[in-house]
Amino acid sequence: MSSYTLFLLAAVVALLAFTPTVSAEGDDLLEYVKSIEPLTIRRSPLACPLPVVGSACPEENVFWYFKCCGQIADQCCFRLQDWVTVLLLFLAVCTILSIIINCVRCFCCA
Repeated sequence: MSSYTLFLLAAVVALLAFTPTVSAEGDDLLEYVKSIEPLTIRRSPLACPLPVVGSACPEENVFWYFKCCGQIADQCCFRLQDWVTVLLLFLAVCTILSIIINCVRCFCCA
């Protein structure tokens, strides 16, 4: 392997090792997948935990919304709208498939 390839591989491993993990406190991945509704726009709460005593959440738009989270649901957490999540997953799958197909094509048809 060339030194450039080794450097690139080491950089990717270092990036993956030091990337902070996203912790969805209290959210189960299976429940999140079951609750995806790509044809609806989710709304943000006015404040977390209550509009009177809580911190105000920013307003939602077509691309993102905010959800109450934290130990006692007192923080507003950023979330992507479901259709954006589905679109990003679709693009990621298409990109990975195209890379695999092109690698196979390169190795077999050369």
